[in-house]
Amino acid sequence: MNNKKIVVGMVVFFTVFAIINMMIIPSQCAWAQKRITIGGGSPGAIYYLFAAAAARVFSKHYPEFMVNSASVGGSGENALLLGREEQEFGIMSNDTAFHAYNGVEEFTGKACPNLRAVTGGYAYGMNLIVLEDSPIKSYRDIVGKRVCVGPAGGSYHIHVGRMMSLGYGIDISKAITQVNMNYNQAPDALRDGIVHAIFNPAGVIPETRGGGTYNLAVERKVRFISIDEEAMKKIQAKYPYFLRVVLEPGLFPNQSKPYTLLAVPAMVGTHKNVSEDVVYKFVKAIYDNKTELLDIFPGGKDFVDFSQIKGLSIPLHPGAIKYYKEKGVEMPKF
Repeated sequence: MNNKKIVVGMVVFFTVFAIINMMIIPSQCAWAQKRITIGGGSPGAIYYLFAAAAARVFSKHYPEFMVNSASVGGSGENALLLGREEQEFGIMSNDTAFHAYNGVEEFTGKACPNLRAVTGGYAYGMNLIVLEDSPIKSYRDIVGKRVCVGPAGGSYHIHVGRMMSLGYGIDISKAITQVNMNYNQAPDALRDGIVHAIFNPAGVIPETRGGGTYNLAVERKVRFISIDEEAMKKIQAKYPYFLRVVLEPGLFPNQSKPYTLLAVPAMVGTHKNVSEDVVYKFVKAIYDNKTELLDIFPGGKDFVDFSQIKGLSIPLHPGAIKYYKEKGVEMPKF
């Protein structure tokens, strides 16, 4: 009899244990964190810093998500990663997004029609920088020189190529020795005499002027070379996304003269198979907690500015549209 009682007791125990597990496990799964990746750019650059700040704010206010920022090559790589749906968000230039979405220019044969926009962002300047005593006085003078043109995985070197080709009739693949470095390494290479000039980005407002370009101007006397007006008009005729910007003296340390450059707006993108809920909560997190975001990274100012979405080059994701409509923001048309 005792043995029968033991067996019956064991059956009852395991039956109850199984029922409890069936009740608990789904509840645990419901609270499991969903992994979210935000692709940034080179370490220390604006894309990288904003992605890190956005990840921190997003995960804090929506703890059901495990959010991380990733250092990637830049716009081009983020577009491809989103196109392959290997990450949920990524920062890229507006032109890169447009080309990838439509499968043109550098994305011919590699179209990513699943790309969607989330929010606009800052404009980064196409700075041509040399040391103060350099014989290089104009864009044309870089012919035959060693020049940093940005990291291989980004879109910056593509912008440089377009500018030089359209504006000056110069094919940089043949006319210069191109050096691919990230935006913190390039200023060091110029400072140390490894290269003769660098094309290096920086924002066009005080909050986004930091990084390698700013630090170089602190450490060494440099010259920022203005682009020729005639060349600029030729470039803008084909690529209107380039913005003409005049930077007044004092934006950078030891900058005593104004100079003219072209700048390219950026954006945060996603892909269409990221759920509406995830995108809505991402946009809500960064906009509703703007002060907190900017305390972490003041350079994120233009990424949480409703006016910046007017310049987006690809369709908005439904999750972003939902949030903007709640706020009464006018939607761009595509």
